[in-house]
Amino acid sequence: MPRIAPRYSDKLLGIIESLDDERLSLAEVTRRVGDAAERTGIIRPSPVHVRAVIADLRERRRDEREIRAAGIAAAGRMATGRSLSPWEIQRALLEAEERVGERARRRRR
Repeated sequence: MPRIAPRYSDKLLGIIESLDDERLSLAEVTRRVGDAAERTGIIRPSPVHVRAVIADLRERRRDEREIRAAGIAAAGRMATGRSLSPWEIQRALLEAEERVGERARRRRR
């Protein structure tokens, strides 16, 4: 029976983050993380928990991209003379952050 890590060190979380490639399935990244952990002398982590960490990382990245895209779009409209003020850019960012926050609250339920 393989040994399972009881909790995740910063080193293992770093391995998970560095190996996560959103073009790959959760299962493939999980296999790669397990292999890398064993190579570095860390106990192979639970696949269920690794998938949960990867899913959370991907959701956070998606949220960050949405907020960044809202800011870029608003700044682009301002730069092209479509009469956006800095306040409207800030409002666009706050609205994107609120959407992201609402999704996070729904995930916690």
